[in-house]
Amino acid sequence: MLLDSINAQFKRVIFNDEPRALWSGCGAIIRAEVDDQHAVIKYSSVPELLEHPNIVQSGFARARKAKSYRVEKDFYSLYSSRLPNSIAIPELLWSGETSSENILVLRDFTIQGFNSISDSDLNGIRHIVVWLARFHATFLWCNKEPNYAKLWEQGGYWHLATRPDEHENIAQSDIKLRAAEIDEVLVNQRFRTLIHGDAKQANFAINQNRVVGYDFQYVGKGIGLQDIMLLFTSVFNADQQEAYEEPLLALYFRELYSALEGRFDIDTCQKIERQWRSIWPIIWSDFYRFLLGWKPNHFKINAYMKRQVNKSMSLLAGQS
Repeated sequence: MLLDSINAQFKRVIFNDEPRALWSGCGAIIRAEVDDQHAVIKYSSVPELLEHPNIVQSGFARARKAKSYRVEKDFYSLYSSRLPNSIAIPELLWSGETSSENILVLRDFTIQGFNSISDSDLNGIRHIVVWLARFHATFLWCNKEPNYAKLWEQGGYWHLATRPDEHENIAQSDIKLRAAEIDEVLVNQRFRTLIHGDAKQANFAINQNRVVGYDFQYVGKGIGLQDIMLLFTSVFNADQQEAYEEPLLALYFRELYSALEGRFDIDTCQKIERQWRSIWPIIWSDFYRFLLGWKPNHFKINAYMKRQVNKSMSLLAGQS
């Protein structure tokens, strides 16, 4: 078992609590001390049968989940060093893998005073938006696409190519018929970046005004606003999404402009904003398509999301 190899990597390992299971039995999180450093050990091994009451896992879905843990390990190992100090993530102390197992040993940021962010903490949510803008600015490119090897070709857990089972479940409808068209719009944007891919508020913590982001299983290429959309779905109801849309998008783009200063001129930054804002409804429709095929009665399918879907259908019809 790969977990046993930790003892060979560190002189002293003390496990401080009982393991906490990862999603549906895919591994465990264990707090420990390694060589007198407070650490969190994330061990993953995706079983054939999930411990989930509503999901029967296909071979395709199992392979996707297993890859997500490898992607997270490779992000920490290969790409985390590119982040400036203003973008806090857990420090990687060690990582390892076999054909079926992955392990991360990360410095425990809760010892530094970071705490979870509630969905009623608007100040904390604003700081997540700032963190995301800076993260996206770090990896943003124009025209010539870089080779972000070992990450997802498309970031996020809901895009069309990675969800064929859910797409098959959708009844014949405009959203099903236009799913490939929606995906094509997102993939063919001139300005793209690396997105976190699972930017719900539960994957961030805060210490005063400093945010740390973690859980990079679905990091890959995409549009920055895909992360903002997912954040909105994790903290706001439909009325709040309507109310906070413009203030938080304005904050996001102010921070993006600031973080891009010196790399992109103001005209290019404005083009990025115009292009990304113009596909905001498309971004929501892409997530709606996933939810509709996975859990059509999901609480995240609300009036705001449906309005965005209707806007996107009109946009696409106008382009046909």
